Amino acid sequence: MKVEQEIYDQIGAAKIRLRFDRVVLRLVGGLETALADIVPDGESVLFTVSSPIRHPAKTATDVEGLVRGSSAPGERCEIVHSNNVRIRWLTGLPSNMPKVLGFAHHPASDAGIIFSIAEARLREGS
Repeated sequence: MKVEQEIYDQIGAAKIRLRFDRVVLRLVGGLETALADIVPDGESVLFTVSSPIRHPAKTATDVEGLVRGSSAPGERCEIVHSNNVRIRWLTGLPSNMPKVLGFAHHPASDAGIIFSIAEARLREGS
């Protein structure tokens, strides 16, 4: 099973509802592809976006800019086109872990829990 699917399953088990509609898949997939080249081996960028995403193209552009502007370990929270966006840059990970992982969630969901679950799994390695 892919690491990403294991993380999605663990988040679901924690009763956090993620979104997987067409707009979300395009936004998250596009950002994961666009940002993978800037993340060094052994590091990952996690991001969350609250839904609904009403301006996906603008949101994607702005989130990409935020990630590109925050290449240091740590966490950043912003409001982007009425969506809560959180970014966490992780270092010290096994080199075979995904470089970029994005999640879209309902506004009532706690993005901190999503990050905790994802980070714990990424640090476990393969």
